[in-house]
Amino acid sequence: MRSFELLRRTPPTAAHSRTELPWLPPSSRRNPRLPGAADKPSHSLSNAAVLRAVKAAGATPRQILAVYSAAARQPGFRHDLPTYQALTSALALRRRFRAVELLLARMPRDGLRPGPALVLPLLRAYSAAGRPPDALLRSCPLPLSDRLFSALIHDLLRSGDLDIAGSLLLSGDNLGFPIKSRHYSGIVRAHCDRGAVRSAVEFLGLLATRGSVPDVFFYGSLIRDICRSGGSDAVDAAFEVVDQMKRNGREPDVVIWNTLVHGCAKAGQWSRAEEVVAEMERKGGGAAGTDAGTYNALISAIPHRQMVQDGILAFRRMVEKGVSPDVVTFSILIGGLGRAGRVWECNTLLGKMVRLGIPPDIACYKILLSVYRSNAMNDDASAVRRVFEVGVDQSE
Repeated sequence: MRSFELLRRTPPTAAHSRTELPWLPPSSRRNPRLPGAADKPSHSLSNAAVLRAVKAAGATPRQILAVYSAAARQPGFRHDLPTYQALTSALALRRRFRAVELLLARMPRDGLRPGPALVLPLLRAYSAAGRPPDALLRSCPLPLSDRLFSALIHDLLRSGDLDIAGSLLLSGDNLGFPIKSRHYSGIVRAHCDRGAVRSAVEFLGLLATRGSVPDVFFYGSLIRDICRSGGSDAVDAAFEVVDQMKRNGREPDVVIWNTLVHGCAKAGQWSRAEEVVAEMERKGGGAAGTDAGTYNALISAIPHRQMVQDGILAFRRMVEKGVSPDVVTFSILIGGLGRAGRVWECNTLLGKMVRLGIPPDIACYKILLSVYRSNAMNDDASAVRRVFEVGVDQSE
């Protein structure tokens, strides 16, 4: 079938040359017969009649556009939004994209502007045809609102159309929209939720090439979510994000480094965690300096069989670097040494903890109870339990 875009008729008189739509018939032609309806004079065409013609089974683009055009010539007539939604969707499914764009540009003449409900089906049709989303949105009445842009991305994510949402976002610069974190954060997290962490990292790389580099806070939040998923692959992906942010001029802070150490601990990669801590120590103070959380994460990553030696060494290393241990540090060490049967060393650490003015918390008491019970030290366990219960009563 010949494309209706080529059916350009020369108006018989100058009076009819005002239309901008190439498919409009001259006004001397009678209104076309609606599918399944009798001929009616032009003044009888209503929005409902036009909508029925658009949705009629077997209606061709030429037929429905002729009805649309005939109705538009009626004095005082305005097409409504449902008509535009049905008409543009029907034309997009038939890949009549030029007609879609002309209709979008004409909507303001009827006092209308396209919203997400109208544009979303068109974006999907354009994507299926391999056409970029900005080809569609450029034809929308200007200026495009940031609200529409954000709503489209949100709705595409909600329906699982990540690829279309990504293409739309990357075309933002061409449409005059600066890409902001509120636009791309949902796309990145949706990839991560699907387990496609690599896709999220690649998408961030594409954003960087467009001049949109996330801030340290966003990178830190992403790395935390990746590390929480656990596993060696997650740790590798987290390190890739760190490498990427360095290339983009974003220096990781102590929170990000500590998150990496925790991720290594969760994945059982103690040697890798130790390398991260060593790099932090080389950097010295500042935003990347070590703190108690750094060494707590490192100690928690030590395998149980190595806790007696490496745990104590890490504790001494922490003190030598001028970092003060906290209740979490002592709790981790006491639990690790207790599992190794080194109860006397647990008691030594407990005494040191008290001398430093660090009171045991509920988690620490529970660890002590477990250590004493597992080593058949029932009297000590009972004593700790009494102290624990008194502490709980006082806290209430």
